[in-house]
Amino acid sequence: KKPVFNYSIDSKPVESNFAVTPLKAATIETNTDKQSSYGFLKGGIGNYNRAYGELFFNQLITQKSIFGLHAKHISSSGSVKLEGGDKVEAPFSDNQAEIYYNQFFNEKVLALIADYDRDAFNYYGYPKDPVPPVLLEDVNRFNLFGTKQVFSKGGITIKLNNPAATMKDRLFGFDLDYHYFQTKTGQHENYFQLKANWQQPINIGTFLVRASASYNQADSVLNRITEKFGSRQQTWLYVNPAIYFTGKMANFEAGINLWYVTDKDMNAQMRLTPKAIVNFVPVKNTFKMYIGLDGSFIDNRYSKIAYENPFVDPYHDVINSFERIRFYGGIDGKIAPGTKFKIGFDYSTTDDQPFYYQVQNSYNDSATMTVPVPIVNNDFYILYDNINRFRLNAELFYTSAGKLDLSLKGNYYVYNLDEQKEAWNLPEWDATLSAVYGFSDRLNFSADFYFIGQRKALIKENVPPAAENLPYTTIDHSYNLKTVFDLNIKGNYKFTDKLSGFAQLNNFGFQKYERWYGYPVQSFNFLVGASYSF
Repeated sequence: KKPVFNYSIDSKPVESNFAVTPLKAATIETNTDKQSSYGFLKGGIGNYNRAYGELFFNQLITQKSIFGLHAKHISSSGSVKLEGGDKVEAPFSDNQAEIYYNQFFNEKVLALIADYDRDAFNYYGYPKDPVPPVLLEDVNRFNLFGTKQVFSKGGITIKLNNPAATMKDRLFGFDLDYHYFQTKTGQHENYFQLKANWQQPINIGTFLVRASASYNQADSVLNRITEKFGSRQQTWLYVNPAIYFTGKMANFEAGINLWYVTDKDMNAQMRLTPKAIVNFVPVKNTFKMYIGLDGSFIDNRYSKIAYENPFVDPYHDVINSFERIRFYGGIDGKIAPGTKFKIGFDYSTTDDQPFYYQVQNSYNDSATMTVPVPIVNNDFYILYDNINRFRLNAELFYTSAGKLDLSLKGNYYVYNLDEQKEAWNLPEWDATLSAVYGFSDRLNFSADFYFIGQRKALIKENVPPAAENLPYTTIDHSYNLKTVFDLNIKGNYKFTDKLSGFAQLNNFGFQKYERWYGYPVQSFNFLVGASYSF
């Protein structure tokens, strides 16, 4: 798995409504003498007892409807070596299944999707020191070391939209989504969301309304308000009215974001931010400048946090974050045929940004210990702080008639917090370099380089008092997570039009970097296999 460390600070991409007028959606036509279905099967094996399989299938039912399915499995039962020297089992398995049906109505598309995901893994990590012997016993009563966890998520989505619509078209679309999420540790979440998008051209431009209503409920969590085990239940209402103007060389959108949130354990909350963006195009299809203002009220529901950091305390109940303002801008364009670039920045101010940390306690169990033993909880807890973040971004893309494609992306970050000394677990910079080379019609190669700058991890040590009537004291310990260098190389060779073979080398830099403090990834690993189309 590739590491992800930026959590939700940069929750939305830069928006740009200026675009060359796209073609209208074409009506699908079929001939009886042509194949109306397509399937693709792929599988492989590798070290660390890795197994992989994936299936795609699409069937054209009528001229205006299509049915498809997708299934994927990847698993490993290998072991890794921790920083303290212990070699531990770190198995995982990821399973995905999806069935969809698309119906075309002139320019609109109705999509029906049913999906299921299952992720299984262990809390295998332990930071800095050798694993205490008491954690290696058959019954571990101190933390989650060695405990199995499973995330299961099933859902249904219904969408209606017009992918070819422009700002000059009248439009109505919606997106209805429901999912049920559960964990092996006993948490359950129900999530429902309805989003609608409406636009109406008027004399001076286009009037826009984006709106949504959502409901989330999770149980068996440590409620952040009552500080007791119970449930979390919230209802969200959002509306974004805006007006859009366009000209020969520029366009402009201005509006507001408004949220109204109710919670069963606290008073209702209302949040308001501006929303505006200006695009200026002095040279059509060659050079563009943009600048914008935005904000966001971020729903830190249970499943969002669980997927963000799988090793978080499973009983978490996280406060919602409020991005008061986000100011962004940049330029993008073409340097030469086949070469594009983008340079941008954004500055944001966010209240109640969650940060992850670990806790160390000293235990003295007379049945097994004669002296207190320091033990770090290997799951992550959450603290909050207000953060100002500045990001400088640069991207470069080059293509040579399909022979060679190069993509380079980089970000540099500056953080300023109210209370915390560091922006825990957030990198100082990150970069990605991707290359694809077609050696021949049958043979091609690709390579991905991932770089993540130094990060800081936090362990809070609870020190027992010298006497019973004195309080505990807390000492903060900061640790460096090394710069990540991850190189992945893949080759594919076509034996026939239907049969191909592939080989994939992951973490070719042989670096056992840590996704989260105490959780190193597998070192060099490979996957070899074949694919067949039918």
